[in-house]
Amino acid sequence: MRRRALGFTLVELLVVMAIIAILVGLLLPAVQASRESARRARCGNHLRQIGIALHHYHGVHQVLPPGYFGTLADYTGPHWTWSAYLLPHLEQQPLYGALDVARQPFAGGVSFALPTAAAQTRLEVFVCPSDTGPDLNHRKGSYGKSNCRGITGSSPLVTTTYDDMTRQNGMIFLNSAVSLETIPDGSSNTAAVGECQLDPFAQGHVGALWAGMRGSQGGSIYISDTMWFLDSGPAFRINGSGDQAFSSRHPGGAQFVFADASVHFLKETIDGEVLKRLAARNDGQPVGDY
Repeated sequence: MRRRALGFTLVELLVVMAIIAILVGLLLPAVQASRESARRARCGNHLRQIGIALHHYHGVHQVLPPGYFGTLADYTGPHWTWSAYLLPHLEQQPLYGALDVARQPFAGGVSFALPTAAAQTRLEVFVCPSDTGPDLNHRKGSYGKSNCRGITGSSPLVTTTYDDMTRQNGMIFLNSAVSLETIPDGSSNTAAVGECQLDPFAQGHVGALWAGMRGSQGGSIYISDTMWFLDSGPAFRINGSGDQAFSSRHPGGAQFVFADASVHFLKETIDGEVLKRLAARNDGQPVGDY
């Protein structure tokens, strides 16, 4: 009687390989989703830290930091941003001192000046873990990358005149000095800072800078170095088609920190009017569901 040889036949081996491939195909999306969930949680924690820093700044100055300071004569020139003013409240006092934010103009007062090593520092609190890629924003002069922009409000920045820039209805804009105690719509109903991704290719979302606004002679694209508005139009919605739109690599939307330091994930399908109401601090309209 012949003994059967031990081992797999070719058919059995192919069946086993097919089963393994199916299992991998089922498990891989779950693993990827779990990793993205962890990255999104870390991103939300970064925004929460920014929200707390805004409150610490407010505790010292009784107002939130401005998008940037500027006079009628130089408001389109290079300026430090709200995020640079937050550095002492984010355990970055040495960097704040190295940049000499309190005394020196951003980029030496020269539009589009080359960044210093300090201004190229990677600051994890301003970077979304899902937004992989280089530490520098190659779309914006190779300064240190940020995935966070202040929200100027719900009024499109169609023009960049001094009057237009200083009369926004959001939390952070040119020369803004918004007090948390005087937000008619309520701090829990008003978004302060939101995500903006940096597209690694030549076209697409341009991200932001944490250090400064480079200067533009009035060009609105450079306002988005540090802040932007929310609107119902397709270019300005969350994950909208515009390069400056608030956006993220989290599927389906982006995260925002509100004026009360709470963090919310806003879906890209959010009603446009609700989005505008969340961006405005004083429109007097009920926000509704989101």
